[in-house]
Amino acid sequence: MAENAVELAPGHKIGLPLTGPVMLAAASIGYGEARHRELETGRFGGVVIGPFTRRSRGGSQPPRMAETVGGFVRRVGLQNRGVSAAVRRYGQLWPRIGCTVIAQVADSERDEAAETVGRLSAVEGIEGFELLCQPQASEREIGLLLEVLLLETDLPVLVKLPLSRAADVAPAAVAAGAAGVVVGSPPPGAGVRPDGQTVSGEMFGPGAFPIMLAALLEVKALALPGSLIACGGVHTQQQARDCLQAGADALQLDSLVWVEPAAAVALAVSLENG
Repeated sequence: MAENAVELAPGHKIGLPLTGPVMLAAASIGYGEARHRELETGRFGGVVIGPFTRRSRGGSQPPRMAETVGGFVRRVGLQNRGVSAAVRRYGQLWPRIGCTVIAQVADSERDEAAETVGRLSAVEGIEGFELLCQPQASEREIGLLLEVLLLETDLPVLVKLPLSRAADVAPAAVAAGAAGVVVGSPPPGAGVRPDGQTVSGEMFGPGAFPIMLAALLEVKALALPGSLIACGGVHTQQQARDCLQAGADALQLDSLVWVEPAAAVALAVSLENG
């Protein structure tokens, strides 16, 4: 492997290698079609596309975003076209993204999640999966859902954990067969728009970073097998290095990709060069 290469599925028969530790988080470029012209995906170690669900889902009603100190609150929901429609329309993009492609699966029902993974496993360009845990999913529910997915695919599966419960549920995910865990989904927040309307949703931006780092340290202290990926509020090279110093094998960028795509590329290049 190259000097800065990362293996996200150590011990897995196929593996999930990245050329570098910086990834693009789910929803950052949609299915690959929402990539900004300044965002050179080939400069990243990997990208998570999606979310995917078995059936199409509409998004939340507007307003969907409110700025806050340290970032913004966004309420979109699991809006997506459904797995079959997404594959038909965008599947040809995935082999050409230029880095490792991981598909995020967001179904919470086992039969639907299995269908989603089965459909995507046959598509060229998909090299792994990321299971998105619902905020209140129990350890048992996460374990059973993951076990069903692993019956449908030979590809490695990561599990993205809620920040507030990451250390509580990470052991169950790893015990059920997760190749690694992502810490984690955006924390809940609320913001007030200039027109006075309140938006409750997921918190993005540098203000989310300390919350994520605290959860990352808690999960690292568990000394679980498999990989550990940081996700949440990383906007600077120093924050990225802090994640790696705290024990993360890799990190995912989210809001930085939307607000300053060229800076996201520069961050990836800086870590690629040591």
